[in-house]
Amino acid sequence: MDSDNYNEFEEFFYNMFNFTGVFDEQGCSDIPGGFQDLNPQLFSVIGQVVGMAISGNLPFNIQNAVGNWLMLVGQVIITFNAQQQYFQSNKSSAYSQTGESTSKGKKTAKTSSDMEHLRKEVDRLSLELERLRKEVHGE
Repeated sequence: MDSDNYNEFEEFFYNMFNFTGVFDEQGCSDIPGGFQDLNPQLFSVIGQVVGMAISGNLPFNIQNAVGNWLMLVGQVIITFNAQQQYFQSNKSSAYSQTGESTSKGKKTAKTSSDMEHLRKEVDRLSLELERLRKEVHGE
């Protein structure tokens, strides 16, 4: 899915749910009078108070069901947001339609040079380690 398809999906989603928010350049929208203006600590306390108020009046099996459902809703929101950020970062263009890296098999001179340097360093450290073993064991 490229960013054009994502934008089409976003339009479909907002039209489907009759969302009429105003977006900034990143596709974000503020909810007028929404929770974005709340202090983060107050926002957390409100969540705790609401959770305690709801759970105090429910049997434990219903508490589990409602709690799990709310966690699922949160996970879906986080997953949606992560995918949205991924597509907006334009890193998705580094992969082909099949999901394979488009840079597969391309080796730069710098990478080859770095690998050779690392091999030499490993060989040097191996020799040093062997020398120290002989020194410790008195050979």
